[in-house]
Amino acid sequence: MATPTYLFTNRVYPPVAGATGVLLKELAENLAGGGARVLVVTSRGPRDLNLPKRESINGVELIRVGSASFSRASLFRRALSYLWLYPQFAWHVWRMGAIDAAISMTDPPMQVAVMAVAAHWARRRIHWSQDVYPELAVELGVLRSRGLLAKVLRRVSTWALRLQDEVVVLGRDMRGRLVSRGVDASRIDVIANWSPIEAVAPDQAEAMRVRLGWTGKFIALYSGNLGLAHDFDTLVEAVRVLKDGAIQFVFAGEGPQLGSVREAMSPFSHVSFLPPQPRNDLGSFLAAADAHLVTVRAGLSGLVVPSKIYGILAVGRPVLYVGPEESEVAQLLRSSQAGVAVKNGDAAKLADSLLSLGGDAIKARTMGDRARHAAKDFTLDKAVTKWKEVLR
Repeated sequence: MATPTYLFTNRVYPPVAGATGVLLKELAENLAGGGARVLVVTSRGPRDLNLPKRESINGVELIRVGSASFSRASLFRRALSYLWLYPQFAWHVWRMGAIDAAISMTDPPMQVAVMAVAAHWARRRIHWSQDVYPELAVELGVLRSRGLLAKVLRRVSTWALRLQDEVVVLGRDMRGRLVSRGVDASRIDVIANWSPIEAVAPDQAEAMRVRLGWTGKFIALYSGNLGLAHDFDTLVEAVRVLKDGAIQFVFAGEGPQLGSVREAMSPFSHVSFLPPQPRNDLGSFLAAADAHLVTVRAGLSGLVVPSKIYGILAVGRPVLYVGPEESEVAQLLRSSQAGVAVKNGDAAKLADSLLSLGGDAIKARTMGDRARHAAKDFTLDKAVTKWKEVLR
């Protein structure tokens, strides 16, 4: 049997930072370890010019092309960066010829369209959707919903998605979004992202608690990107309700909302901030908390799925989720009973849920055990098995 050849395209790939890059790396290396030839076309930013243009890492063949800076500070500069990058991606994809599968990953709609055309010779064209554009940009206020650009991008994106032999999405709500767009439901597969960390021994978690000064406190931790897609208004109100300090809130991460969240939380002594934690310490850091906060803004169900939920489940901690009740995370928590789903704006329920967990160690431990059990469905091995079925 001939060796299958799979080609991925994504803007980031380690050692360049990026959550999607880490997921891609783990999937690509696993497929390569199973005997496939795996190539990844990715970019080199201005700070990464020392990285070789071509190299093989753990069996994965990397092709790096130059790109301009992907600054989030300017939409115009970001658009120029993509316009510079897409033709380079397309050239490498086109010249590969009749490969077994070309897999594009989420970025704004033009990448999906360009890759769909460039991968014309591939036996299968697959899109791995981490977010849904341009709807996400509209909901976040980057594009006007009735504007010409949003309409054009939606049509281009839908056309490109219909060209795919398969579209892989992260949740049932995301699948529903694409079906409503006119993408054939039979071509959409739901494959959730997976936890990047393993279970953590209790002594490691306790050592981290001591190191952070969390001993004797009930810690509600928000760890990860403080991005535009996340609801912090509900968290701020819950902190205000719990002003007696029965719960200690910790925010660890960075992102465009960090400044405004810091300012809103400044009157409260039971709130603290930490920088993003090293990847090697992430497991014990997550396990050191008593409960975790996960949020998604109203209106974003099916446009994003906060994949950090899977790492929280893996360390066996309860999840307090604020977001649309029809979203994938809310459905998961209801079925697993590994946490509590709260509607956007319902700060009173969030505060009551935290107080309930903080005052009942058995309840918190039971939810944590359910979380650990639910995590067994979101492992790299299970995801790879599903991916192999799609690739075949």
